[in-house]
Amino acid sequence: MENIQQGTDVVFERLVAARREQVVALQKAQSKELADLETRGQSRLASLKKTLPKELAAYLTKQEEAESKVAAAALKDSETAAARLAEAEASESTALQLVLGNGPAAAAVGWLSPYYGTLHGSDGSVYWQGYNPGNIDASCYANGAGSGIFGTGVGSFTVYMDWWFTFNAPENRNYAQTVYVPFNGFYIVRADDGWFDSKQASVDISLSATGYQYNYKPTGNANVLSVGNDNINVNDRFDGWRTMYYSDLLGADRAYLLVSAKLSVYARGGGSTAQLDFASGNANYLGVPLVYVS
Repeated sequence: MENIQQGTDVVFERLVAARREQVVALQKAQSKELADLETRGQSRLASLKKTLPKELAAYLTKQEEAESKVAAAALKDSETAAARLAEAEASESTALQLVLGNGPAAAAVGWLSPYYGTLHGSDGSVYWQGYNPGNIDASCYANGAGSGIFGTGVGSFTVYMDWWFTFNAPENRNYAQTVYVPFNGFYIVRADDGWFDSKQASVDISLSATGYQYNYKPTGNANVLSVGNDNINVNDRFDGWRTMYYSDLLGADRAYLLVSAKLSVYARGGGSTAQLDFASGNANYLGVPLVYVS
């Protein structure tokens, strides 16, 4: 059996490379979609101004210019909220001991910890990559601009944190895999939609799990945080273990499991802002996930 820790597992290396190609493709698609949306929106906005009465068109232009001041004030408020939340201590109401104590009674394989991880950013960067991942600092933010009409002035960013697990299945059968991911961080969502603009902000965190043995298994998904609206002003902590369930049919051989946390932020229109922070201060980070295989 090849030694993964020495980097000689050819199957695993191919899986990591394929996953990187997949994330890059997702990043490029997101960037192109936003650019196309901005181009079309600006064209429609210019056409709208030509059809409006001069007074109304002038008012719209004036409002767009004023959005920069609104955005500056909103950014200052967000920085104040972020500083307060970064200093808060994370709640440990669902401590690791409780998670370990609530696993299934009959263990076929038992508890797994990740042996490899990759932190991808939607700007194409790899922020961190390596074996035996510990606590990970991850954050993303987005600020909107302009009126937001026709989908213009959008800011958006996505971070993917991948954790890879492996185990030897002892027999041919279906295996249940319970995934536990610890979060310690906070979020800020702010948008103030008016009568002649179109503003919105949102944050979203989802988990996914994909098995592999000889071929890829179906992917399971679970949303663990979704906050957003066109009129919203929310800032709060996001702490504790989040759980998802996954299963796949395996033979008596080595199997792999990719667990990924997707952090997404979206803001449209001046003054709109969205932030997910699992990095600032000592209390904020993505902890080490665990998987129980039975």
